Amino acid sequence: MTPFKLSKKNTILIVFIIFFLTTIIPLKTSAEEQIPAANSSPVDNTVTTAPVTVEETVPASPNGPELIQATTAVADTVKPLIFVKSITIKSDGITVTGTVSDNQPTTDPLTMNVIYPDGHKEPLVPNSEDWSFKTAITAKLNHYKIEAIDASNNISEIFVQRPYIQSITMNVFKYRQKVYESPEPYKEEDVTASVNILEKDVITRVSLNQTIIIELSDTLSNAIDNNNNPFIIYDKNQKEVPFDVNFTPPSNKITLTNQGALNPGETYYLRFNPSLISLDYSDSTRKLVDNLDNPFFSITKQFTTVSSAAKNFAINGYTVQEMTNLQQLPHGAYNNNVNNCAICHNTHEGANSSLEDKDIAQGYCMACHDGTTGPKMVNFDSGNKSKHETQKIIDHDPKSGSCTACHNPHLTWSEDNPNLLNDHYVYDHKTGDTLEGKPVGKIDSNVQMCEACHGRFTYSYKSLAENSGGYNVLHYRQETTAIGNISETEEVKNGVTNKVLQVDDYNLCFTCHNSEKQSKDGTKDIFTYYTNSNSQHKLTALDGSKLNGSLPCSECHDTHASTNILLLKEKLGHENQQVFSLTKIDDWTDQKKREYCLTCHNGKTIIFGVTGKAIFDENGQSLIATSDSVKAGHAKSGTQVCSECHSQSKSFTEAVHSPIITP
Repeated sequence: MTPFKLSKKNTILIVFIIFFLTTIIPLKTSAEEQIPAANSSPVDNTVTTAPVTVEETVPASPNGPELIQATTAVADTVKPLIFVKSITIKSDGITVTGTVSDNQPTTDPLTMNVIYPDGHKEPLVPNSEDWSFKTAITAKLNHYKIEAIDASNNISEIFVQRPYIQSITMNVFKYRQKVYESPEPYKEEDVTASVNILEKDVITRVSLNQTIIIELSDTLSNAIDNNNNPFIIYDKNQKEVPFDVNFTPPSNKITLTNQGALNPGETYYLRFNPSLISLDYSDSTRKLVDNLDNPFFSITKQFTTVSSAAKNFAINGYTVQEMTNLQQLPHGAYNNNVNNCAICHNTHEGANSSLEDKDIAQGYCMACHDGTTGPKMVNFDSGNKSKHETQKIIDHDPKSGSCTACHNPHLTWSEDNPNLLNDHYVYDHKTGDTLEGKPVGKIDSNVQMCEACHGRFTYSYKSLAENSGGYNVLHYRQETTAIGNISETEEVKNGVTNKVLQVDDYNLCFTCHNSEKQSKDGTKDIFTYYTNSNSQHKLTALDGSKLNGSLPCSECHDTHASTNILLLKEKLGHENQQVFSLTKIDDWTDQKKREYCLTCHNGKTIIFGVTGKAIFDENGQSLIATSDSVKAGHAKSGTQVCSECHSQSKSFTEAVHSPIITP
């Protein structure tokens, strides 16, 4: 048989066919298998980028039929959405709750973490779309972050808390000096200091030519100018003062420059309020939020400008250090060759043991602090009388006696004590120092004066205490400076050592409002309530301020500006403020007391970043339903005074200063 012999042409054809069958067809089949059927489930190909299947229709040739091209994988780039619903503060920590959602199937669970201020993470296990975490009170809450990571490794982070104002720096007048330069004999220059008024209470001696720098905790990316400035400065008559605004985004610092509208010796208020900004977020020019769309906490700070008397009194012929000290005395240079002491004292005609020249009924402090020389008291012109009235009035005997009950006119002005609040000395004696054979230990002049043991040499011993760092102001700390700590010290009184509690930030108030004073003259004892560890008015601030304890007295009371006998403020809260009025003591009924509590406990008024808990809903129905009587008491229609249940003594004074939760 003759063997089959392929021609060269046929051999090339066969090789081509084999190549086609073994290479091209399998590739085509593989590509077709990657396209799932319409009714089938996607193939699990372990791709971690969660591909989205996309089919493209392309023409095979300019005039040919359309062909289906193989699918391409498009990575999911949608980040999870995290929302904070509530922040609850209790004595053992802070609980934060919220929701999380994502565009991926629930079969691909999210990973959530709490990121702490030091950077370490703790896992957070969501229950369906809800999540919560609890933490001890160790840092400002806005330093915590919540993190969510989906299966495509898309990461979302949010701060738990809204941003806040971090500092407000102003120029404060220290003294005026004479500078000798030719050709003029001399010129006068103001020496000023930059002070962060956020860390000071009611700062005084603020310069008239003012540049205010406001530093925010977060960066802004939207523009701010004179037309959409959320900061306003106004005087005690609520008249706005014009300031120029300078801000270039992205930044966290805003500069306000005044236009020469500040008057000497006047009290002003700097107010930042997010509610002043339009809530229409479609208008980006009216939107003041950080880069995460969080609005800032509001704040109000009070300051008083330098008086003409202090500003125009330049001293010549002293060293710089002497001049600094002399010029900081707000009531004059007592050791200057001018008898400034005679303004208040008369050696031979003094009416009392302090040789004060004028009777208290004439209000000699107010001879200057009516706006003529010194700053004018905010409520000076009011006909209303309060228990802290600065002048003795015939039909109302003031409990506090005079301005010197709280202020010491002989002190030197300082940043830490700009209002000359009374001071005291704390001196820890040496181990061998004894009194009547017993160790003296630490002595607080607020408990026992130095002269009780040291007689006429008191001043030298006070100097020892001051030089040892034992000088203290009897503080009256307020919104941005109060911490609310309670300290315990051992004090010696009449040779007996006792443990004494101090609420350090408010101890000026508690020099009178304590049990000892109450037993002597009937002054209300508030100190006892403030040391109650079960008080529900102990808060941890969420707005960037320092509070981690009892509320400052100044949140409800105003020592000078109140227009009612109980010194109650007319507006309560920091955000969504509520108005409260009390014209006479006869109006202080049970219903009025209940109304007072509801100015904060309404579910919308915010203090230190904490929203007052509402007791009834928008329909007036009680939100607390432990029993029928409790429901009735917390309903809008209820008439029961809060102290019936929220104090041990059923005293409203106790309930409002130290409310408790009863079983």
